[in-house]
Amino acid sequence: MLRPHDVALQPHEVRTTFQLSDLSAAATKVIHGDAPGLDWRVNVGDRSIVFCGDTNGDNGNLEFLAKGADLFVAHNAVPEGETGAARQLHMPPSVIARIAKIAGVKRLVLSHRMLRTVGRESGTRALIAKQYAGPVDFADDLACFN
Repeated sequence: MLRPHDVALQPHEVRTTFQLSDLSAAATKVIHGDAPGLDWRVNVGDRSIVFCGDTNGDNGNLEFLAKGADLFVAHNAVPEGETGAARQLHMPPSVIARIAKIAGVKRLVLSHRMLRTVGRESGTRALIAKQYAGPVDFADDLACFN
């Protein structure tokens, strides 16, 4: 049975909110304009996946949450150079790359692709490769990643 509960965190807190045997989930606050946002790290045994939702990546929490993750799933909702409201809510490729590099993630998967980013995969990959040397994949519906 699922039991929902509120997760209230301090500005730079990362807290494990669920623990059961070798499965745990931790969350941290992220910036998504005026809307509250949380990003999550799920650990299963010695493997870890970080799920990044909508965020501009500006508060430093995501680098800490994603430290050493096996898989970092980051949204790719805006292209490089995006300005205005969209940039206040989302990370361009250079910010995704910076976070992946600082966190030392093993693999990056770009999800939450939108019309303004679909079709720009080669440019996005090239921008990310300037900072992050690990493998980069683009998530499509029903895609699986090791």
